Amino acid sequence: MSKPSTIQAFARWAWLKKYRIEVTYGVYVFTPVEKAVFWTIFCFLFTVISFAALVYTQRNILLLLRYASFYVSREGAATNVVSNLFPKSGAALSMPGSGITSLAETMGAAANSQAP
Repeated sequence: MSKPSTIQAFARWAWLKKYRIEVTYGVYVFTPVEKAVFWTIFCFLFTVISFAALVYTQRNILLLLRYASFYVSREGAATNVVSNLFPKSGAALSMPGSGITSLAETMGAAANSQAP
């Protein structure tokens, strides 16, 4: 028996995934109209979530690296590498060098600000 082509293997994999979803969620008992509605909503949600993941993954990873570099170096040395990817003025997600304080610094300042 010969090995199936890549297209045939992908088609079989997709059919098995469809079958698994139909059996798991009871789609196999729906009427044809209900199946069409279910698969339309499923495909729409899958497309939207996949698109959002692809669009925002790079931005979020760079943002996490930026914050991590600040916490590691306390000077934000690695921010110069990715600073051109973020807006410099008035950005909601910009990270000023002295704007982030640790919990200990915040609690210390709060404890010292109270008068006896």
